[in-house]
Amino acid sequence: EVGMIVTYEDKPWRVRQTHAPLDMYPPSLETASLYEAIDKEHSGEEDDPIPYTPPMEIFEGKHYTQDGVVYRCTRNSEVALSHNLSTLIGLYVEEVK
Repeated sequence: EVGMIVTYEDKPWRVRQTHAPLDMYPPSLETASLYEAIDKEHSGEEDDPIPYTPPMEIFEGKHYTQDGVVYRCTRNSEVALSHNLSTLIGLYVEEVK
């Protein structure tokens, strides 16, 4: 069901569209049209950035980390993004440290 949260490999994912069973199409970048990664454990503050796992929607003012780098989101993506944050500098994020 669209909007439902499922857990796969101990991580939460939001269902983006109705589809076949989870075991046939598990959440991953390859199934980005079906699921988006979400994080409920981190605040998104600079000292508690959200681990960025594409495909993931990002939100203005929140901090994300990928490959040891912290980024601050400068505008809402409004959709789940599938690119690495380093390629989104100037579009959606700025490097913090």
